[in-house]
Amino acid sequence: MTAAVLPLPHPASSPFAGADICAQAGLTLPPGASRPNFDDDLWDFSDVAGLPVVLGLNKRRFSFAQITDPRWRLTAKELIFAMLVPRHEAVAELPRAYRLPAHIATASGRLDETAQLLNWLTGQGVSSLAAVGAHHCEAYLAHRRYLPGEHGAVAGERSPSIRRRAAQAIIDLLSYGELFTTDRPDPGLRPWGGATASAVAEMPSRGMNKTPPLSDDVLRPLLAAAIYLTTVIGPHAVTLNKQVRESSRQHGRSGGDGDLTHRSRAPVAEITRLLEHYVRESEPLPMLPGRWVAERLAAGWQPDDPLLPVALNALARQAGLAYRPGGVLAAKVQLKHVAVATTEGYPAPAAPRPSCSPR
Repeated sequence: MTAAVLPLPHPASSPFAGADICAQAGLTLPPGASRPNFDDDLWDFSDVAGLPVVLGLNKRRFSFAQITDPRWRLTAKELIFAMLVPRHEAVAELPRAYRLPAHIATASGRLDETAQLLNWLTGQGVSSLAAVGAHHCEAYLAHRRYLPGEHGAVAGERSPSIRRRAAQAIIDLLSYGELFTTDRPDPGLRPWGGATASAVAEMPSRGMNKTPPLSDDVLRPLLAAAIYLTTVIGPHAVTLNKQVRESSRQHGRSGGDGDLTHRSRAPVAEITRLLEHYVRESEPLPMLPGRWVAERLAAGWQPDDPLLPVALNALARQAGLAYRPGGVLAAKVQLKHVAVATTEGYPAPAAPRPSCSPR
């Protein structure tokens, strides 16, 4: 048994006639900007404040002129207005209307799909929404689901999101049917047994993870290594970082790579000031770990070279210089005076590297 279609009021009695769309929807426009009116066939939201930059002009301009049947243009206007202004007194009383205002981008997509549906109905010879039956709903869903090929063959299938949009357009017309002033669908029509658009479109569940879970033989070692790094290695790395920063601050340098200077001359003055500081404060020079000393010996350093265990990299950083391992730092330390000759950070001289011994 089919329910009787509700009688239509006079077309001029649309509850939204003459409405300022932005004022009703709470959308902000700059002073002097054009304000979309419900009666217009083009609602231009280009100047609305706060819209994302990526939202193109085609999504900000709602053209109802794309709908062939002039009566259904008003139907589409009432539908989109109701989505933008769900608290309007004429909308709030609808039992299946959305309760939260739609975003401009969402409303634009709904209008595009509604226009496709209404124009498709026109192409099928349907002149009234009251004449739309379940078979029309199934046919439109198939129209949007399958890609047509040559000679009427099916060339492919569209994504579930497009199928959902198609089903949602039909459901929206039914949900807001009581609001329309020029044409209304049969209120007793319940396509797909009242299922949601997502169910009709066979949308994959968002709760399912497409990436398969890692097996324990992979996950457990990975988590163990991560825990070890954060709980054991991490605190030492933090402490070491603080020590490096503090050492650099003590010598008036940040120690960052951006502070290391490259000069075309031997930085005698810089090294002199640094070594004078060590002498004045009676601080030991920074020393290398044993394995790095072994590497220097393997590279040809003399075992009796007093600079063999000295961390030249650390000294160069403290002096604000760029350290290059190919150079040689030669220093002569006296009790009251420090004289420095250096080519550190520069190509090694052709002559044999001089040894350095305290005097």
